[in-house]
Amino acid sequence: MQQYKMKATLTFNLPDDQYEYEYTLNAARYKDALSDIMELMRQKDKWNDYDESAAKAFYELYDEMAKIVEGLEL
Repeated sequence: MQQYKMKATLTFNLPDDQYEYEYTLNAARYKDALSDIMELMRQKDKWNDYDESAAKAFYELYDEMAKIVEGLEL
């Protein structure tokens, strides 16, 4: 089976596209940070000793974050 190499080139018109350029450059960092946050929340959940109201708030927050990242490969 032959494998094809693909290449993509992004072009930005600087300084007009500076925001988009910096956002694109940092996309991997954003993804890594989000993955770290989700893992931290999983670990906190694993060892939780929260009272009932704190546990409820934690689970609601975690569920909302899980919905946001659904479909992303973290």
